[in-house]
Amino acid sequence: MARFLVTNRRNVPQSSISALDAVTAEPGVKVLNSTNPEMVTIEASEEAADQLRTRLKGSHYVEPEFRRSLD
Repeated sequence: MARFLVTNRRNVPQSSISALDAVTAEPGVKVLNSTNPEMVTIEASEEAADQLRTRLKGSHYVEPEFRRSLD
């Protein structure tokens, strides 16, 4: 499973649902970090992330999380 960041688009009115609310009930999605409900880290398959991108394209970004290490 890969990690993705889901964030609210800035140009969408504040009345839209938070990123946390948008992904909480989605099948195949596990919320890993929801400290900020407007930007959450999830774990999901590529297929589940693609479905989220399609469904949320007008209100949220769904992008892969890149992790780098000096090790």
